[in-house]
Parts: sequence; structure tokens; C-alpha cells
Amino acid sequence: MKPMVISLSALCITVSCSAQIAATVLLQGVVLDAETRKGITSNLTLYDQRGTKVNETRSNASENGAYQVIVKPGGRYVVELRAEGYMTTRDTVTVPPATRYTELSRDFTLRAKNAGQRVVVSIPLFEGDKATFRVGAEEELARYAELLSLNPDVKLGIECYPDHEDTRERMAELARKRAEAIRAFLSARGIAASRLSIIATSTTDPYNPPPRKLRPKGRFYTGGTYFVIEPMK
Repeated sequence: MKPMVISLSALCITVSCSAQIAATVLLQGVVLDAETRKGITSNLTLYDQRGTKVNETRSNASENGAYQVIVKPGGRYVVELRAEGYMTTRDTVTVPPATRYTELSRDFTLRAKNAGQRVVVSIPLFEGDKATFRVGAEEELARYAELLSLNPDVKLGIECYPDHEDTRERMAELARKRAEAIRAFLSARGIAASRLSIIATSTTDPYNPPPRKLRPKGRFYTGGTYFVIEPMK
């Protein structure tokens, strides 16, 4: 009986694997302008974990940026998005295992190469009143390093702000040191320093000012960090 149990187990595994190979997943969604949230026309190219191109498709602005593409289940894919006048971007999509036809939704946004556009860094990068990176900051900045690598024609200004009011000299010094720390990190990731300028500031953040009231315990305010797209040449 024991050999029979092993054979049945092997058969079940084979059937399961065969079903997954036969199954397909329809990846669909929209590609939007990051600022206007309007659909845009873009090219989407999918690569597997080995970097091999597996499929491609195109989003349609006239259909609110809608796209559709077939992928195999149980895989992790890198999606590269390119559109005229926008920054080329890469994102990752994880497709769960499936034994039958499945649909998976995923939306993407692209940022226009508009000179003067201010890009908000979404997480606080620095420890309070310091130019030292917080935990998680380098992971966030690595995303911008990749973005700059994919867009060699783009130059950015780095704009940092202190955490609270002080003398103008001290605020300017902290802001400068923070911007220099970001530039050094990106340069170490292969981005030419000539593509990264420092925007001098000597005030608190005018776009997200320090709170006037005490914040809940454990929640701290940190001056904002921004990347400003410089004019294209």
C-alpha cells in the first residue's frame, strides 16, 4: 500500500502543477498622471525575475489609461512603464498561484517631466534636528536612485527644511547638511553629482509647516524633503 500512497501523492502534485501551468492571469488596470490623475498612453513591458522579457502592452489615454496583459500565475514581475513626456518608471507586481483563469488589478502612476514640479518625499528621512538618516530612509532614497538611473536626462534640485524655528543661520545649515547627505547617497548609487543641485533654504517648511499644537505622544514632526525637477536642456 505504501508505494501506492506515494504514487497518488506524486500524481496530485503533477496535476496541480499542470493546472497552474495551463492557467492564465489577466493583469489589468489604468496608468495615470501622478498629478492630474488622468489616464495616459504608455508602453508597459514585463520582465520575469531573471530579467527576461515576457510580455508587453499599451495603455490607452482615450480609455482613461486602461491596459490589459496576460501573465503566468505564481510569479513576480517587473513592469517598466514608458510614456512621452513622463519619467520612465519600474514597479513590481506579485501574481499569486492560480489553477484557473484569474483577473488581477493593478494601477500605476507616472510623473511628468515638468520643470519646477516639486516631488514630495513621502516619509521622514532624518532624525530630529539632525542630518542623519532614519531607519527606512535609504530604502526610500534607493527608489529615487533607480528613477534617476532610468531617466538620465532628468536633473533634480534637493530641497530640505529644518524641524523647527531657529536662527536663520542654523536653519540654513541643517537644511544644507540634509541636502548634502541625500546628494552623497545618490552619488554613491551611481548618479552624477552634476545632476543633483542643492536648493538653499533658511526657513521652516512653507508647504507643510510645523504644527502649532502639541502632537500626540510618540509622533514627531520632521521638516519636509522635496525633489524639484530642473529645466530640460
